[in-house]
Amino acid sequence: MPHSKITILSMLCFLSGVILASNFDQKFFYLQILFFILCPLTFIICFKLKTKIFLIFYIFLILGSFCFKYSFPNFNENHISFYNGQKITFQGRICKEVDARRDQTKLTICAENFFHNQKYKKLKGLVLISIPRYPEYRYGDILEISGELIKPEIIEDFAYDKYLARYKIYSVIYSPQIKNLHKNKGDFFYKNIFEFKKYVENRLNQLFPEPHASFEAGLITGSRKGIPDNLMQDFNTTGLTHIIAISGYNITLVIVLISGLLSFLHRKTQIICSSITIIVFVIFVGASAAVIRAGIMGVIGLLAIWFGRKSVIAITLIFTAFLMTLLNPKILVYDVGFQLSFLATIGLIYASPKLGKILKLPNILGIRESFLMTMSAQVTAVPIILLNFGRLSLISPLANILVAPLIPIAMMFGAFAFLGSILNFTLGKILSLPAFLSLELMMKFTHFCAQIPYASINVPWVNEIILVIYYAGLCFWLFKGEKNN
Repeated sequence: MPHSKITILSMLCFLSGVILASNFDQKFFYLQILFFILCPLTFIICFKLKTKIFLIFYIFLILGSFCFKYSFPNFNENHISFYNGQKITFQGRICKEVDARRDQTKLTICAENFFHNQKYKKLKGLVLISIPRYPEYRYGDILEISGELIKPEIIEDFAYDKYLARYKIYSVIYSPQIKNLHKNKGDFFYKNIFEFKKYVENRLNQLFPEPHASFEAGLITGSRKGIPDNLMQDFNTTGLTHIIAISGYNITLVIVLISGLLSFLHRKTQIICSSITIIVFVIFVGASAAVIRAGIMGVIGLLAIWFGRKSVIAITLIFTAFLMTLLNPKILVYDVGFQLSFLATIGLIYASPKLGKILKLPNILGIRESFLMTMSAQVTAVPIILLNFGRLSLISPLANILVAPLIPIAMMFGAFAFLGSILNFTLGKILSLPAFLSLELMMKFTHFCAQIPYASINVPWVNEIILVIYYAGLCFWLFKGEKNN
């Protein structure tokens, strides 16, 4: 077997080990690991298989399992989650971007110490606290917080505990008492990035009326905090939430459409300009782990579309997923955004060329490219969407055809309006008009599509078995007759 295939299969075995471990009963983890070790050894001895390759795969499988197991911290008395269920007073720093929403604010606190037995004791770990919208706090503020630590639990059908675990958060506090001890003590880079984002959003609120201002901020910064509930519902119904979420698919879609504006340039120049755009965008929106992952996935999808070297791109994609999972194993099984970015990128690489031969559409205003990208991503990602959310948007392809060509216009002129307003506010208002019209059309199209009967239907019967059957059939269709290129 070629070394390249052994490498790819080894990484896939590692990822499989992570998935298996996530379904283990943690109380019997080591017993189950022993079972998975003894089974292949017995198989090798009985059937005299090539032990070297077989053992390599199983070593990576077991490594993936242990990697997931040890991604959880040791909840001893030095970790704040050890005190879940108790009322405590501790000091900590706001170490992530402040999540200011319409009705509340969520702060991620890095615990530093707490008063215990007449003395301060060092602490580690993260806590998510929910507080009223005002007074405002900023990244880097050092707070003294008093409240009851609560272990996150499942909320209805939403695995809130797993959702927070991917961010290494295992404790929450609702409505704590807070005293601000020191301000602006955070990392210089992130502090300035977050302040600049806030400045941009405030400026957009001056240039655009609502809900256009919040919509524009969602496109440029990925912020959803001011978008009305009825507009968000329309996005959910039409399958358009990706346009205001920082995902690999979204970044790829925007860059491909923008590259059309640079089509008169040499391909190498297009690549350089688009890559710089992605890097600047990733830094601008805060360079969080999720955004960096989205940027990487977007670049991979972009290179695949431009160069068509699917074999090399596929190896790069798997290696990227392997490295990301190695750094944080929980994202593979708990982070739906990561799963969708990964699957959508696979769709762009493999499904897009096949669908392009089937679907014959005019390439007017990027309609063909937008539709192909949407359908390619949907083919690979829809089952995961159904498994996690239980709804299928039947109107999504049409909605994407109508809306996608307007996204770069709204983003580009929104950015021009912001920059122009710094020089002269009247100039900024003038430059905002094309963006305003694009936003208005997108909202009208989205609302129109959402009102169509059966635009979105409930699909509650999708489970893991159906996923395996679906993806097995999809792989057969995608890779039938496939040759390295």
